[in-house]
This record gives sequence, structure tokens and C-alpha cells, in this order.
Amino acid sequence: MIMENKIKYLVENKLIVYPKRGTLQENYFSIEYLLTPMQINSLGDIHDEWISYNIKLIDIFNSLDCSLEKSTDFLRRCSCRYDGLQVSINADIGDIKIDNKTAQQTQWTTISSLLQADYKGFFVDEFLTKINNIMNEAEIYHIPTSKYFYLGLLFLGIPNKTSVGWSKRRRMMLSDFDDVVFVEKLNHEQDMDDKRCFSIVGENINESTNCRIDKYYGRAQVPMNSFFPDWVQLEIDYTKEDINVYWKYELTKQAEQ
Repeated sequence: MIMENKIKYLVENKLIVYPKRGTLQENYFSIEYLLTPMQINSLGDIHDEWISYNIKLIDIFNSLDCSLEKSTDFLRRCSCRYDGLQVSINADIGDIKIDNKTAQQTQWTTISSLLQADYKGFFVDEFLTKINNIMNEAEIYHIPTSKYFYLGLLFLGIPNKTSVGWSKRRRMMLSDFDDVVFVEKLNHEQDMDDKRCFSIVGENINESTNCRIDKYYGRAQVPMNSFFPDWVQLEIDYTKEDINVYWKYELTKQAEQ
């Protein structure tokens, strides 16, 4: 496996929430990441070679609806818990694992304590408790590589070599704000020169959650013999109870260094 250069990515997330009884809310979030390769770990087998990456959060920007503007700094600092995340990938089979989960939990404990000192109220206590549970949860869909808001579009889990017709399913969540688990299906649709084109569709994993999906479709372009995409676009529109939620996610590669 060839170790890639440093890679910079921008993740942009647009959220529109429309309660049946209430006012429409529009929010925009963006996070810029820098991936730095650290080392190659081989366990002997030709297909058991892992490359570790350190992930630095270069910039976090939130533009929230006027009703949520006071939460801007609070939510930005919550996202900082993933700064310094270390992820290993096996590009031959598309596997992903978090290497420093304990360090991330410790970092979040520090961030959470500072936030509790700076902010008070029911929303603060409820949200911090929710993030505490996420950081200590063992389920795979609670890690940042399984959330579109963070790294779910960057770490698609596509091996560096696939053929047209290849497909993969994985459990995903949308963000820290949503509590619905979806099953995503990636499908290799076609090849264009030195690029592979994938479609992304999804379904609700548990119909009893009273969640109706109105749209779940995206596209991704991944170079041949590469684990990381050039770009990904995804739209998800669902209704749960009396609230309609629309997400638009975009990931673009900024540069290699």
C-alpha cells in the first residue's frame, strides 16, 4: 500500500428544519480537515496492511439561524472534540478503525468541563449528556467516521480497487442533532477515465421510529487505486413526527501537500 501525501478536505453541511407548527430554520456548518499520514502497520498478510492518519481540524465555521445564534460558539467547541483524531485504514478491503478513542474521550472531558463553566441551562445539560453518551458508546454508528456531519463522507470505506456493480452497506447517523440510524448503500455505477463513480442511497433501519424518508441520494467520485474521494454530494430529506429535516452535505478535496 502506498502512503498518500497530506490531504486537505472541506465538509459543508446545510440544515433546514421545518416544524409543521413553527418557523423554518436554516443553518450552515463547515469543517476543514487536514489528514497527515503517520505510519504503515503490517500484520504480515498481503491484505492486512494499515495506514494511520492524524486528523487536524483546521477551521470550524457555523452560521446558525437567528433563533440559535447564541449556540454558535458552544456547538463549535463541541466539534473540537475530534481534533487530533487518529484513524487507520486498510485500503485493500475498505476497513476503518479509530486508534485513539481513549485520548478522544479524555479530550472531550476537558472540553465538556469548560463548556459547563461557560454555559448554563437545560439545553446545555441535555446536549452535553448526549455527547457524553456518544463518546462512550460502543456502537459503530456513533463514531465520527459513521456520521456525515463529520467524517462519514471522507471515510466511505471503499477499497482502492472495485469493479462496476460492487456495493457495500453500512450503518450511518447524520449528525449530533439527529437520533435516527440509517442503512446506507454505496454502489459502483461506472468508470470515467481514471475515476470511479458511486451512488449513495439509504433507508431507515427501524421503521418503528416513525421516520419517513422523502429523499436519500448522493454521488461520490473516487480515483482509481485510491481510498479517498475527490468529492461527495448527498441530500437527505426525512420527516419524523411533526418535523421535516433536510440535510445537504458536500465534501471536496482542497489540496494535497
